[in-house]
Amino acid sequence: MSPTLLSLRSWGSLLRGLESISALIETAAKQGWHCAAVAEYADLGTIVEAANTGARTRMKIIGAAEVDDGRGSSIVAIARDSAGLEQLHQLVSLRRLADTEESAASRSDSLNDFDLIEALSSGYRSLWILVRSPRLARELLDRLDPGARHRIFIEIDRLRDSIARERRGREAADQLGLGMVASTRVGMLQPTLDRHLNLLESVRRVSTIDRIACDRHDDTDPDISPILTPVPSPGRWRQLYRDLPDALGNAARIGKDAIRIAFTDKPTIFPPFPVPAGQTPFGLLYEQCHRGLLRRYGSIPRAAVERLTRELHVIDTMGFVPYFLVVADIVAEAYRLGIECAGRGSGAASIVSYALGITQVDPLAHRLRFERFLHPQRKDLPDIDIDLCWQGRDAVIDHVYRRYGTDRTAMICTRTSLQVRSALREAARAHGLAPIDVDRISRRLPHRSEQTIPRLLAEDPALASVSLPATARQQLLEDAEWLRGHPHHRSIHPGGICICDRPIQRIASLERTTKGIVVTQLDMYSIEQTGLIKIDLLGNRCVSEIGTVRDLVEQRSGKRPQIEAIPEQCEKTAKLLCRGETLGCFQLESPAMRSLLVQMQARTARDTIQAIALIRPGPASGGLKESFCRRIRGQEHPTPPHPCLAGLLGDQQGLLLYEENVMETIALVTGSSLAEGDLVRRALLQAIGSNDQEKLKKLGDEFIAEGIGNNFGATDARELWQYLQRFGRYCFNKSHSASYGLLAWRSVWLKAHYPAEFFCALFRHHAGMYPFAALVAEARRTGISLQPPCIQRSASTFILERDGSIRMPLAMIRGSRQASIDSVFAMRPFDSPEDLMRRARISRSELEEWILAGALDQFSIPRPQLLWRVRTRHRQEAATTRTTENSAPDLTGVVDEGPHLDQFSHRKIIEQEIRLLGAGISGHPMSFHRDLRRRLGCLPLAEIPHHGARTVRIAGLRIASRHHRTERGPMGFITLEDEQGICEVTCFSNIWARVRRLLLDHSGPLLIEGKVENRLGAFCVIARRVRPLVSETTATE
Repeated sequence: MSPTLLSLRSWGSLLRGLESISALIETAAKQGWHCAAVAEYADLGTIVEAANTGARTRMKIIGAAEVDDGRGSSIVAIARDSAGLEQLHQLVSLRRLADTEESAASRSDSLNDFDLIEALSSGYRSLWILVRSPRLARELLDRLDPGARHRIFIEIDRLRDSIARERRGREAADQLGLGMVASTRVGMLQPTLDRHLNLLESVRRVSTIDRIACDRHDDTDPDISPILTPVPSPGRWRQLYRDLPDALGNAARIGKDAIRIAFTDKPTIFPPFPVPAGQTPFGLLYEQCHRGLLRRYGSIPRAAVERLTRELHVIDTMGFVPYFLVVADIVAEAYRLGIECAGRGSGAASIVSYALGITQVDPLAHRLRFERFLHPQRKDLPDIDIDLCWQGRDAVIDHVYRRYGTDRTAMICTRTSLQVRSALREAARAHGLAPIDVDRISRRLPHRSEQTIPRLLAEDPALASVSLPATARQQLLEDAEWLRGHPHHRSIHPGGICICDRPIQRIASLERTTKGIVVTQLDMYSIEQTGLIKIDLLGNRCVSEIGTVRDLVEQRSGKRPQIEAIPEQCEKTAKLLCRGETLGCFQLESPAMRSLLVQMQARTARDTIQAIALIRPGPASGGLKESFCRRIRGQEHPTPPHPCLAGLLGDQQGLLLYEENVMETIALVTGSSLAEGDLVRRALLQAIGSNDQEKLKKLGDEFIAEGIGNNFGATDARELWQYLQRFGRYCFNKSHSASYGLLAWRSVWLKAHYPAEFFCALFRHHAGMYPFAALVAEARRTGISLQPPCIQRSASTFILERDGSIRMPLAMIRGSRQASIDSVFAMRPFDSPEDLMRRARISRSELEEWILAGALDQFSIPRPQLLWRVRTRHRQEAATTRTTENSAPDLTGVVDEGPHLDQFSHRKIIEQEIRLLGAGISGHPMSFHRDLRRRLGCLPLAEIPHHGARTVRIAGLRIASRHHRTERGPMGFITLEDEQGICEVTCFSNIWARVRRLLLDHSGPLLIEGKVENRLGAFCVIARRVRPLVSETTATE
């Protein structure tokens, strides 16, 4: 029999492993192994990846896991059959869920309530058990059933164990009548430095390299991770155990008899959905769809009935009826709870989804192809993502757990790896650096970068100031680079949740995250291969904003607007779109998108959908975006690649924008179905992505041959195929574009029709790319003013006042304590500042900041005088306390108004607002510089479009910036803002090196000289000189 490699351990064991499981299996296959067990440490998160790699390399992979008993000993459990696989998942889950939240957070292995032998005695009879500890072997024999003796083996590890340890193992096997098995822990592609092993262990243990080295040398710590070995060859393995043929034979028999792990053609596992007596799931789905179409259309058009019939037939044939019922149930519960939601993804192409209220896009009106979402030839599960109000998402998830069972529902994990900054932090801590030095150095790094860490920190002054020898500093940087990319921990996927018809831990092992939430050890890419359905319930702040606007409009007008009834054409909304005035609007506020909206003269919901597809990097770099804008402006004729595509691409300027266009073109030319066209589209994109020229040629030859057979000329068919190859890679999913585009259109529509409500909602849920101050300025330009926090009127969030202004919450004042805010809410209203000081629990320093922020302006007392009264009051209280023994001061009714003091200057007020509230509420900070800008001849930013191709001087505050590398060197882009408007500034590589630090670090106003450039109607300034906005005599580049 061929030998079996027991066992592999990868970085799927997180900080206990070194290499990816795919790399280990591929290396073992090249060495000549035909069978191997993957035994991660209390983990089955790599089992799908391992099975897939095994299938690719024709290597049998058997499922196993190492599980410890919390006392320094462990077993390797190997699944014999399908029942054993279930038991393996359950055993690992039982072990992991016994972790306390504290141990999960600290990455230690403290157990709360886990007895390994007790667990194994509860019916885990389809597992082989490999044991290294003679003590544990005896306990297992004493407490397990009599038949367990044939399932327990003593591990003999000649690559890692001492001679004495092996002797003890062999003696225990003889005394207990147990078989021996050749086994080790393989986890290296090649020998690794001990320093790296200790570094990884120090990260896991939150310790130092020196301490780990000592612990490993003393061999006194049972929790320390064992040294892993490189992949041995089968020949060397046989040579090692040539005197123990039974150990080799037992390992080989385990490999031969154990079930092969495979995840191909796994049946989909749907949760049971309650159906009324006398009705079938299909009948219930049809009934719900019919009611939904009546609600959507009023009178159901014939095309909708035909589309529904066709889709339901496919859904029923593929067995996905329960899936749609479950998703519809979740969405219905969200609506019942008053939580705004919107489905997106390729599922928007389904009229079933539209009828059930899952998605908001009419697939008939937008010509969305159901075959892009689902057809019988597709093997993957349906993909419907549900965007929910982020504040109500947890309530919907709670419903899922209650509805389908806490043991049958679980969140999906995501595996987090060490990136540039986190790798440096961990390495610095392992080298023993003080926390203050760790923070100071790590802040000098980006979170991600293509450069190496040593290069990023070369000659960095922060690193040079650390009290380490030069060689030690270099070693630290090299260690950080070695750590980079290693998986560190699991966290919760932003929205993935899976539901099962049985306890999930029979299908996928579970564990507790650092926050105490139970998640699957399989990630989103692996979970679907098990047959479990995955539903993404994602928090979306735009959905939240739209729901808040709806509620605010109802509060002010008494009428609840119907969001789904928002028209897809509107002149008022069109004006904002075509001028690019979409700051704060979902998906439409970036500088590139605002420029595109101007260039393409966007005016309708359809235009926003097209913009979502065009803004992606592919269309921009491939020239598709520019060609589209030139055509829409009449600068290029909208000729399609072939006359037969004129009807298909008529409203897209004759260009392929969407993936659906590719499958439609393939179907049209070859005479095939849309489903077959989708399969060819997928194969084409896969071949392009992998640069598989042989596959591309084969697909092209078939396309041309079928085109000729469908009465297309050979030349036409060949040219169309070349066109598909050239532009097909840039296309985007139209259903996804439509979902996001419609949401974006509604966002702009609400801004146009309900600006006060729009900005109030935006401030409540702000998570866009611009700072709070930029949105305050945008609101002011729209005619909406903000009011500072007020002790009498502020609520816990932003609210609308009767005059349409927006009142800020007290929590927006920097340094405010929630206890102080709660005290004010409980005691108000207040008759005077002294009444506030007497009854509310708020410190003097905090109250003074509130005064400077305007929170006490309701008393109509100048802020300097309020400060005087607060300080006087506190002096009086202190004096009274000193003269009144064992009693609190009683100054009820005592009011010392003091001298009359004038209000602070307008500039002083705005400066304090910027410091305390994050924005100038009473005015724009650029108003301080009006005279200077006038003297310098600065052009207001709103007038830039009237000065095309001219050299201008402008001034403003930077509200956004970005930079990237080009073939000619790095270049940067900044968004500048003044009182009247915003402007994009481009800095090419010839000046970027000189002005980069000023542009990115300077927080004050900038003075920029440059030339106005008109890019298809979108104007920007090409910078030639950049300085701080100060007097010309002190300005420097």
